[in-house]
Amino acid sequence: METESQSMFFEAETPQASRELEELRRSADYVPPFAVIRRRVIDDYNDGRMTIDATVLIRVGGVEEFEAASGVGALHSLDLVLRKILLKHFPFLDPVRVLETYTHATSASTEADVMSVNKFSDGRLNWVTLVKSANTIEAGWQSLVDGYEWRINYENAKLRRMAANPRIPRR
Repeated sequence: METESQSMFFEAETPQASRELEELRRSADYVPPFAVIRRRVIDDYNDGRMTIDATVLIRVGGVEEFEAASGVGALHSLDLVLRKILLKHFPFLDPVRVLETYTHATSASTEADVMSVNKFSDGRLNWVTLVKSANTIEAGWQSLVDGYEWRINYENAKLRRMAANPRIPRR
């Protein structure tokens, strides 16, 4: 069974959004819309209840933004804090939601490599990101970052097309 699981991990088809983002990042002139400087997840108990807090420091252009958020899990907390920062600079992300997230490990071991998949939607457009890592939280985090970065690049490309051809309908 372990061999079958590892095979599925290494042979998983990379979703279109992840492929497009990877291609953009390989371009010599690509400038990411934001840069993650630091992130932290704190998993703790408070008054007998589980609490998950996340803090993130991001640079957008020349501006550094620091925020914190609490959620029901590490990835939820990271999504909330990431959105909190990105919405200040990219308000068109407001309708974007993570519809589904899942992680698959290569084996039953706690030291297994993982694959994190996030499915996003803005109500009209759907996209999927996939990241492989040795760290569960890192895989989930990077898949989140990729989903938002892809959507920002999609919007920027749409705006460039509209500027180049004003006859394109504004949807």
